[in-house]
Amino acid sequence: MATALDKYADMKPNWDYPVIIESHINGVRSKAMNPNTPISYDEIAEDAIRCWEAGATAIHAHNTSFDLLGKDAYKDYMRSWDKVLEKHPNITWYPTTCNNLRLTSDQHGLEHVPFLAADANVKIACIDTGISLFSAGLDEEGYIVGREYGFNYDRVAGQVKMCRERDMPIVWGVYEPGYLRHAMHYVNQGMSTKGSMWDFYLIGDYGLTALEPIGTCGMKPSFESLYYYLMMIEEAKVKHPWFVSIWGQGAFDDTALLRRVIELGGHVKTGLELFYDPARNPTNLELLQQVQEIAREVGRPIATHEEARKLYNIS
Repeated sequence: MATALDKYADMKPNWDYPVIIESHINGVRSKAMNPNTPISYDEIAEDAIRCWEAGATAIHAHNTSFDLLGKDAYKDYMRSWDKVLEKHPNITWYPTTCNNLRLTSDQHGLEHVPFLAADANVKIACIDTGISLFSAGLDEEGYIVGREYGFNYDRVAGQVKMCRERDMPIVWGVYEPGYLRHAMHYVNQGMSTKGSMWDFYLIGDYGLTALEPIGTCGMKPSFESLYYYLMMIEEAKVKHPWFVSIWGQGAFDDTALLRRVIELGGHVKTGLELFYDPARNPTNLELLQQVQEIAREVGRPIATHEEARKLYNIS
């Protein structure tokens, strides 16, 4: 019996835009996970410049401490980004959120973004519309240990309000289908911003923070997961472009799923924030170049920096 997902399985390659390929160069992953992970101020700056010059259409980066909030987080970002902006003042980049476990009741987690918008050419914000459990390992008795990450309704509302006040495009981080239903409220009420995009997280066995295959959150990297998200956004009253980011999978050894994303008009996020494979230690540049090569094999043009800015509705 045919299902609603079958139409995506049967869909011929089609796209309206060149493919945007972003480099997400660092995050909570450490050098123990991959010695090529940029950690220091200089390493972050060098990798951002390297990937931008190699054709990444945007850079997403963390600072050196996820625990810093507001102006302190901004100051820490600037120790890397002063160097980047000196060489590429018009670079397209955007920061992450702050540690939700350290926020006070009146904070939403993006208080650093207005400072970076004023001084560091940040014109995009990412909003994660839910709360997930990030597994990190097992205790001595075999129980999973990890942390809670994410944002409740009040904090998401504060983040959305900030973006709307600044007419700032939103990257809607979708870790689970429930995140998408939450974000869809704002999209369908006309409360999303022009240039916003979906980011569908497909999460492999190593999750977002683990060093071994372990119970984690999210939809697995599969054609069925991709098609399910595409089916869900059919209900959106505003048709935002969509990305896929594949986490903790070593996914670039099997490129079929990424090929399908590119064939169906999606965009791709890559980099060492996402990637983990105990058998492989690529660089951010190598991961970017692999996706660029897949796009060339598919036959879809790769967006230029200017084409990506237009899709994000930024100048």
